[in-house]
Amino acid sequence: MSKEKISSEFPGEDYFQLLLAEEDRIFIGAKNRVYNIKINDLQLDSILEWNANEVSIDKCRMNSKTDCANYIRVVVRKDGNLFICGTNAYSPVCRHYKLTADDEFEKQREDSPGTAICPFDANSNATALYTGGKLYTATRAYSDGAGPLILKNSEGRKLRTTDGDSTLLNEPNFVSSFEKDDKVYFFFREIAVENINCGKAVFSRVARVCKQDSGGYFESWKNTLTSFFKARLNCSIPGEFPFYFDEIQSTSEFGQGNIKRTRLSGDRYDLIYGVFNTPENGIKGSAVCAFRYSDITAVFKGQFKGQASYESFWLPVPWSDTPKEHPEKCTNESDKIPDDTAKFSKDHPLMDEAVKPTGGMPMLIFTSPRAKLTKIAIDWQLLAADKRYYDVMFVGTDDGRVIKAINKGDGSKVDSVIIEDLQVLEPGRPVVGLKVVSNRAHHSNQKLVVVSHDSVVAIPLSRCERAETCKSCVALQDPYCAWSSTLQTCINAGSGLQNITSGKHRQCPPDPVVERRKPPEESLVVDASTKCECPDLEDKASVSGIWRRVNPDDTPDVKVAASQEAAATRGTAVEVVIIAVIASIIFSLVIGFIIGYKFQSCRRYRDDVFYDRNCSSLQRGRNRLSSGDNPHFHTDHVGLTPKQINVAMNRKGNLVETKPVTKSNKVYL
Repeated sequence: MSKEKISSEFPGEDYFQLLLAEEDRIFIGAKNRVYNIKINDLQLDSILEWNANEVSIDKCRMNSKTDCANYIRVVVRKDGNLFICGTNAYSPVCRHYKLTADDEFEKQREDSPGTAICPFDANSNATALYTGGKLYTATRAYSDGAGPLILKNSEGRKLRTTDGDSTLLNEPNFVSSFEKDDKVYFFFREIAVENINCGKAVFSRVARVCKQDSGGYFESWKNTLTSFFKARLNCSIPGEFPFYFDEIQSTSEFGQGNIKRTRLSGDRYDLIYGVFNTPENGIKGSAVCAFRYSDITAVFKGQFKGQASYESFWLPVPWSDTPKEHPEKCTNESDKIPDDTAKFSKDHPLMDEAVKPTGGMPMLIFTSPRAKLTKIAIDWQLLAADKRYYDVMFVGTDDGRVIKAINKGDGSKVDSVIIEDLQVLEPGRPVVGLKVVSNRAHHSNQKLVVVSHDSVVAIPLSRCERAETCKSCVALQDPYCAWSSTLQTCINAGSGLQNITSGKHRQCPPDPVVERRKPPEESLVVDASTKCECPDLEDKASVSGIWRRVNPDDTPDVKVAASQEAAATRGTAVEVVIIAVIASIIFSLVIGFIIGYKFQSCRRYRDDVFYDRNCSSLQRGRNRLSSGDNPHFHTDHVGLTPKQINVAMNRKGNLVETKPVTKSNKVYL
């Protein structure tokens, strides 16, 4: 597998993160650095060196912190320039940079505080988005990890979610953020407040705020977002008892796609894919689920979930208690919405319904005791040689692999196929970023960019050349690959022999059969002139042979190795011994069974009136050890009485009355 690679100068210490992906380049945030990489040829254009300042480092060390570096965790495009923020030794700072004609970083303004924009440490999850002249971020406000918030930052004014309200954000881990229509969406996982009565659990969420949100009317709400609502993302295997993948790890971008294969290019809709895992202390499993944008918006237009009191269960809020004008609707004057609507929105941030996956189940299910899925990227609506469109999924794992899969099902049916499972990174190194470079005009430039903590690797989107025959090419079920009858090779093209549904094509000729010649058997030919004699043990030359051929014309001896003959002889002897032992064991078991059966028969009928007195001498010897005959052998019989027989039948068939028959003691001499 051919691949291009850029490695860190500090392996294992740079903590790479893919922060901004554009058409022709990506920006990697790292320890004290930002990497500007062109992805067409994976060329490192420039590096921004930015260390933490001395004041922040001294303060960091005074607080007993060990890693007092500047980890870059926010890179966004802002008015054509780059807005970059780093942890700055637990004192976040932001800067504005411009890329020059030589693709070098040029600082534009003075440093600005990065609190509530950038996380304090390298391991905190955060997301940022700049749109419409406003910066939206989701991170934590305090260095101890407390104070999670979603912030809308415009020039001179900041709006945020209410501080300290666990019904809004309860220990969240933010994954991604996107803009769509008049809203900004955030994807994250958090401890579910609605499930607290049933135990602690983590649920996946999608939240939204309106771009026009300008805060509330009351003084205490003026700097608070009034349009924040969230809903659960349901990624599960359906059934009477669904199996849930509750912890979202990453998402693709919003794209125009379709989970099913289709012949129409216009049969697509706004879609987003996500990677979900099971809890760490549960059964290890991962899944990929897809969600339609229309399904997400429909949930936010539905009922809300709430509590009658703090000790009550979370239940759907009746429509009669919901404001007449649904709070989900965005308005340009949020500070003028009615008081009851504003209060309802503040007290009911959670929607009742969960967003269900498109197709009703995961697109891909992955189970492994040693690995989980981490990141995902999509090549949207690839036109294959069968004239159908496919969404191709590329999914990374935490042990350095990339899985390539599609859904070949028709209609609403999900029938996924794993095309490849490649070990791209060194085993044990997780995939922390993926970017698809889909150049449909030039297949040679199609590649997948894979990011680890200390390297960036580019691999081709397809490897059609690995199939050498028509059958093996079609069996790949890869929408990129088809068999060319003209070139007699498997190529990346939009035409050729291909069958993704079954992996078989009737026009493929049979694979050539390679005849394997049987090696000639060595044989010994003995003719009339051959004489055999036993070897002379005194002759060292003949000790290694069991026999030798003597030719009257003194031709060379033909010897057979004595070790082979001896081994055969020993093998035969061992087999004879084993057979003899097995036969003796079987014979002993049969004899023992016959004797035991005889004892059991005599014992069963010993007390019967028709008991045959001609038992074997062994049985009579056994009777001598009964409790009645041997004073040293004693058993207590409780509640056992001799059997009474009052009626018998004479020889003529008539019933006659008889006396009770009792057992008499016998004395053996």
